[in-house]
Amino acid sequence: MTHIAPRKRGGRTWILPAGTTLIIAGLVVFRVLSTSLVTDFVSWWPVWVVLVGLWLWARGRKLGAFRLGGLVSVAAVGVAALLVVGHIQGWPIMPSSAGLLSGSSDSGFTSAGFSARAPGGVLVVANGSPGTLYAAQPVRRGGDIPAPFAVERSQDADVSVVLSPSDDAGLFLWAGWRVSLSPLPAWTLTLEGNIDADLSGLVVENLQLLGTGSVRLGTVDHSTPLTVSGDFVIDVPGGIPVRVVGPAEIPSDWERSDAGAASPVDGQGWVISVADGTVVEIRVR
Repeated sequence: MTHIAPRKRGGRTWILPAGTTLIIAGLVVFRVLSTSLVTDFVSWWPVWVVLVGLWLWARGRKLGAFRLGGLVSVAAVGVAALLVVGHIQGWPIMPSSAGLLSGSSDSGFTSAGFSARAPGGVLVVANGSPGTLYAAQPVRRGGDIPAPFAVERSQDADVSVVLSPSDDAGLFLWAGWRVSLSPLPAWTLTLEGNIDADLSGLVVENLQLLGTGSVRLGTVDHSTPLTVSGDFVIDVPGGIPVRVVGPAEIPSDWERSDAGAASPVDGQGWVISVADGTVVEIRVR
């Protein structure tokens, strides 16, 4: 009778970290994670050197019932997972966290223009806190949008801000931008991208939307133009006048006309102009 020796197990401790590396690399290649994750991993090269050295030393060694090489492999996977979490959350120690912009003080400005164009990217806009005119940072997911770069111009009580993609972005590519705006000045806004905007706490004098997404509007007490080019859901507060010029899906109690539609509230308020070929749904909250 021929005796077959049992197969030795546990010798391939490199499979776990190698598989983890392939998974993370795949998430970067398919733009689930930002390509800037590569710079974060490279910046921690001393840790990787130590782990490789420990793994080479631990091969074939045991600590009780545990293979030391396997423990080092598990530690390497833990470090990789920690770096991914730190990258997504934008820990300051990560090189990829350098994309945060903070504008000048909002003191003394009564009107402000703001343009942010990120075609094909996510653009999240929300109300900020008094003190800083604006803040912007990347949406920390994978994509093809460079980190934002801002140009400010001011004259007396007026200021304009243009947010545009940075030049020579290299690996620092993201899903889009996240922007907060001060509630103090009256804003003239041009927004382009896949937009998710809550403007309900801002004073808006003029608004232009291009792309797709959803926008939450605030109250206005005078005629305020909104130009829409793209597919949007627009949320308006109840009890204020809204007039629509062009085709749109409107609430059932609004009045249609040859030119468009109007809410059942008299007075001046939002005037929404819808471009040809645009799909707009207006909701009342």
